[in-house]
Amino acid sequence: MYNLCVEENNEKKISEVTNERDIIASLLNQLGIPRNTAGYNYLLYIILKINNSNNINIKLTTELYPQIADELDSSVKRIERGLRYSIEAAWDRNSDGIKDILGYYDDCKPYLSEFIWLLADKYRIINNKKRFTPGF
Repeated sequence: MYNLCVEENNEKKISEVTNERDIIASLLNQLGIPRNTAGYNYLLYIILKINNSNNINIKLTTELYPQIADELDSSVKRIERGLRYSIEAAWDRNSDGIKDILGYYDDCKPYLSEFIWLLADKYRIINNKKRFTPGF
């Protein structure tokens, strides 16, 4: 997924990517997203892309999904279907946990884009705490 060029601090970059992936994977597991679905990997990839982007106004369906589909040799429909299935499965298993973890206060299942942005925000909060908390 990430092209890590050969540099002196390459080890640091590899550990940062691993830590980012580990944090997001842990968050997805807490939410109850099934690991054996394509949606799990798509969510992981999307959150990494959003986090590493400098653009706050990313359009998911018109910009990010087609870009990811090209990179992963997939289609936009396949990505959306995988994401919807994974989120629906997690919602059926753990709707109260999703509400608690992401701070979602509605009783109905969140829209796909809503879920992704809530997840991205939660990851940024966790990542910033980890980055700036003394002793971490």
